[in-house]
Amino acid sequence: MIRVYIADDHQVLLDGLSTLLSNIDGLEVVGMGHHGNEVLHFLLENDVDVILLDINMPVLNGIETCKILQKEHPEIKVLALSMYEKASFIQQMLKNGAAGYILKNTGQDELVEAIKTVHRGEQYLSKIVSDTLMQSLMGKASTTRPYIPEMTRREKEVLVLIAKELTTQEISDQLHISLNTVETHRKNLLSKFGVRNSVGLIKMALERGLLE
Repeated sequence: MIRVYIADDHQVLLDGLSTLLSNIDGLEVVGMGHHGNEVLHFLLENDVDVILLDINMPVLNGIETCKILQKEHPEIKVLALSMYEKASFIQQMLKNGAAGYILKNTGQDELVEAIKTVHRGEQYLSKIVSDTLMQSLMGKASTTRPYIPEMTRREKEVLVLIAKELTTQEISDQLHISLNTVETHRKNLLSKFGVRNSVGLIKMALERGLLE
């Protein structure tokens, strides 16, 4: 039997979820609360397996409550049940230890599946939540500037000439520097870009728009 506690500041939702879950085999609603402090107080004398936790609650909100639960009751699985599908809320709840995150418009079957999944020790994210996180990650990736190492003026000149397929001798002649100096600049460039050869160096430079 999975012992479930429901925390939400809307009594109508509490009553509805309690009635719904009480009719599901293998689930038992052992308590309900309107904010985080009620959750923590209940746990002082009662055992709970899964907590359905709303985010927007008075006194102590779901994000802070989740953080405390992770520290004081790590054995309890927290399933965020919220109307918010913003990536920032989802990420914060997961960071604070929530095992899952679903929306309040979730159907009965998915809700029950989510409860059973987190109780098994697995993570559960509804499709909308999962898509929101993915879009957020993709957005961050697309706006993150690639690493460009600092280069001296001479290193930049050598990089351009390497990309033009000039030999070490030709680079030496064109820049009026010794062969050893050319090789030193080349080795420094390989090290700074973290590549093994000139092909990798050119590829990295092109990806960073350094040869346009």
